[in-house]
Amino acid sequence: MERSGPERAAADLGGRVARGAGWILAARLVMGGLGFASAIIVARLLAPEAFGIIAVSVTAMQLLQNVSDFGAAQAVVRFRDAGRGELDTLFTLSALRGGLVALLLAAGAPLAAAFYGDPRYGWALLGASLCPLLSGFNNPRFFEFERAIDFSRDFAWQVAAKLASAATAILVALAWRNYWAIIAGLVAGAGVQLVLSYALRPYRPRPSFAAWRRVAGFSGWLAGVSFFAALNNKIDSFILARLLGATGAGTYYYGLQLADLTTRELAQPLARAVYPGLSALQGARERMREAFLASVEAMGAIALPASLGLAFVARDAIALLLGEKWLAAAPVVAWLAPVLGLQTLLAAAQYYAMALGLARFVFAREAAFFLIRTPIFIWAALAHGLAGALAAAAGCGALYVALNLRLYARASGRPLWEPLARARRSLIAAAAMAAYFLVLRPHLDALAGAPVAARLAADVAAGAGVFVAAMAGLWALEGRPAGVERRLARLAAGVLARPRAERPE
Repeated sequence: MERSGPERAAADLGGRVARGAGWILAARLVMGGLGFASAIIVARLLAPEAFGIIAVSVTAMQLLQNVSDFGAAQAVVRFRDAGRGELDTLFTLSALRGGLVALLLAAGAPLAAAFYGDPRYGWALLGASLCPLLSGFNNPRFFEFERAIDFSRDFAWQVAAKLASAATAILVALAWRNYWAIIAGLVAGAGVQLVLSYALRPYRPRPSFAAWRRVAGFSGWLAGVSFFAALNNKIDSFILARLLGATGAGTYYYGLQLADLTTRELAQPLARAVYPGLSALQGARERMREAFLASVEAMGAIALPASLGLAFVARDAIALLLGEKWLAAAPVVAWLAPVLGLQTLLAAAQYYAMALGLARFVFAREAAFFLIRTPIFIWAALAHGLAGALAAAAGCGALYVALNLRLYARASGRPLWEPLARARRSLIAAAAMAAYFLVLRPHLDALAGAPVAARLAADVAAGAGVFVAAMAGLWALEGRPAGVERRLARLAAGVLARPRAERPE
């Protein structure tokens, strides 16, 4: 049967989103591999104290960048008719923002040195100030690729920058063995991104405010969202550096980076590709809702097993890859990885609301979360140290999931439990995996005395096997409906059939 016009358009859009997600996933996998390898090497060369210093300086940089973020990329995607006026206005605002952030970091350097009683905090802030200065001059026209759901150039852009960053960090760490290795890597990556943004999409921007009103109308709410999101995501390091010192803050910071690794590198690429796809469906609310729910289902199959599995193998993974000095970060990963996986399940809720023009709902979510989470985190860290901070972060992370469900309900007018129902098989399979590790795994005495590498490999294989078996069984019980399992089954069948097709007669 021949497809109708809307069906062909939907299939074409779905294919472009899938290809876009594939490019982003490939970039994240390559970047994740490079970042993971460089992080292991640098972590073995540097002491946890160095990461405590970096936690403050990098967090300060990211905080100022995020609170001043007005959504240049999102604006280019949203304004499908953007011309020179909009692009030059976005470039001008971005350059001014980058310069202002750099000045604030430089001005705060002596204050940080005095506050923490260590001049290294000040020097680290000065070094970090170069990153926003460089990134502020990035080419806004480069984001037209994202609007077209063409992420192949983004792949080259990000991977080249990560390669430069990783190589620089390792070389400087080998030479100096201090926190400057990480700063140098960040600056190198920002410089490469600046150059490539113009090399891959030539454009000569001019200072202009010609489209100020249009840009401000869209970006005003996004700036508020960025402000509170930055506070929610970055304030922990400042608090813990003051309460627990550089070593405690470094342990938390590095553990958080590890906990977020699986969701950041595997699931979030899909969430990013969804936004231009949803924006292309403006005016077709039901199709937008279905596209969002499909993303929830797909991310559940990726984020939940990866994050939950990481939590259960955290101690062995850290001991094997990072060494004994980083074992204190294992509880951070164990507490936070599952919550981050649940949060990633609904990562596209923000893009769904933004594509509907409801950025004010996203702003309300971030503001409410900040007002609830911050006092709880500070009290818990003061009263119970690192353990209290972890409990507060995990508990408030579960609250964030509820707020995302509420955001979906407000944006769609549908029941808030609908996304969870769509991901039901992944949620049940994740529960089966947890049951294996909590109930059965402690009784497998043969693994207790095995070498760390063998035990880790066995646990990863067993956890993945339980999840896949449970998910496949649930899918079969439901009559093999259309969904992520069918797409994965077709993909696996194609991969297995290829060697047979290429085999000579």
